[in-house]
Amino acid sequence: MLLVKDVTLGQFPARVAVGFMLREVLATGETSRAELARRAARFKHVAVLRPDGYLAWVPSGRTQQRVAPVEWRDGAFRAHGFELGRFYDGRTGVFRLLDAELRESNGFPIADVHDDADVISRGLDGAEEAFVGLALAVGKFFSTSPAENLEAFRQMPAAVVALIESSPEYLERFKYMTRGEQIQATSKMVTNLIATWGTASAVTRTLHGTSLATAEASVLVLSGRGVLSMESVAVPVGRAAAVLSGGPGAAIILQRAGGGGGGVSGATSTSGPTGGKSYSSFKSFKRAMGRAGPGKEWHHIVEQTDGNVGRFGPKSLHNTENIVALDKDLHSKISALYSSIQYRVTGSRTMTVRDWLRGQSFEAQRDFGLRALDNVRKGAW
Repeated sequence: MLLVKDVTLGQFPARVAVGFMLREVLATGETSRAELARRAARFKHVAVLRPDGYLAWVPSGRTQQRVAPVEWRDGAFRAHGFELGRFYDGRTGVFRLLDAELRESNGFPIADVHDDADVISRGLDGAEEAFVGLALAVGKFFSTSPAENLEAFRQMPAAVVALIESSPEYLERFKYMTRGEQIQATSKMVTNLIATWGTASAVTRTLHGTSLATAEASVLVLSGRGVLSMESVAVPVGRAAAVLSGGPGAAIILQRAGGGGGGVSGATSTSGPTGGKSYSSFKSFKRAMGRAGPGKEWHHIVEQTDGNVGRFGPKSLHNTENIVALDKDLHSKISALYSSIQYRVTGSRTMTVRDWLRGQSFEAQRDFGLRALDNVRKGAW
């Protein structure tokens, strides 16, 4: 089965380790589950060189640091002192080569195990000196954000998000960069956008034309290698796009078909995925809908947490199907429920209801939100 499945960069370290263990089993014969677990534990601090020239840890697949491009040299694919397909121990702060029995081959250190995410220097590497403050702000954001960097970048300026999401090739490459390179690339992109268009924000618009099926537009394109270019292309009328600045020099970033523009912050409202009227922010919703009413407050059935905005997009949350007007007292009780620990609801004695919901799907959170609304109203919860 392994032979017929494609190997991705993220899976490569684990696949090398699995191949190693399979060869051991073929050589030694039938092995118990406990013994397999013991053998797998040997890879806890072990890294491999990936084909793209990066070192990554076997258990998690996490990228640690960049070495160099892999080249065929001396009968093997190598990058500096590392060889493709070999294991390296990094538990002591330096990488050492392991032999066929996962023991230190010669004890010589090959390279330091270093943290690539140097926020300040990486941020400055991707920005001009005139934008030092901006670069440091970008770096600080990544350094204080959750570990999931893809969730973090979705909360960056909308134009950057739209640009990266518009290039599937670059997005795939971005996922496997080291944390420091993600800081540098994002900082550079934000700086370039501001230097050229004077803004890093983007407004979602639908392209219009005459009776023709296409419209001529200047499109900002991000290549798989991270190179920005401007191209004049024929775009289907009705296609959603993120518009940078205004006037005759405006550029657009085409949103991916079917993407719905969930990750782009815009001011216009469109029909949401559930059929209701949706908006790009809660502020836009309230501007259109007005106050909830005397003694009432607006309530999101699926909460507008940062995680939910990143996963589902703002238009799925700021939607007339997801926001209802509740009495202030009822709204306060529901908010208190989400902040409390409810063992009979979650089965956990340490996790709040909000934390329990965090990783669940939009549908599951909505179902719970409706049940919570009904039960709190009845006094059952």
